[in-house]
Amino acid sequence: MAHMTSNPHRSDEIAAALKASRELGPEYDEALAASLVERIDDTIEDRVRHHVARQTSGASARAGMPSNTVRFVLSVVCLGVSIPLSAVAATLGSPGMLPFVWLGLIAFYVVSVVGLRR
Repeated sequence: MAHMTSNPHRSDEIAAALKASRELGPEYDEALAASLVERIDDTIEDRVRHHVARQTSGASARAGMPSNTVRFVLSVVCLGVSIPLSAVAATLGSPGMLPFVWLGLIAFYVVSVVGLRR
């Protein structure tokens, strides 16, 4: 009830409904009560909708991983993949393939990081 009394507009509505009930008589009590219940329901729905929207926006902001963490993990993965690829390129291919393997890994990392910024 603290929320209703803190809002002067709502208090005025309730006071007006009670005054109308006294003036109109008992035959209008049900209609006035239904009107008050509808207003209270609307107020509750608005507050719940606002609360859910606030909770949802806060959850979506926290849902993603920080971009620094993603870049760090991506760089560790690229480094981890580069060692075996370098060994395979140097062993099975010619040593001249090694710069191309590294350029490919660097290009992959740069494209991935640029894609994260979007």
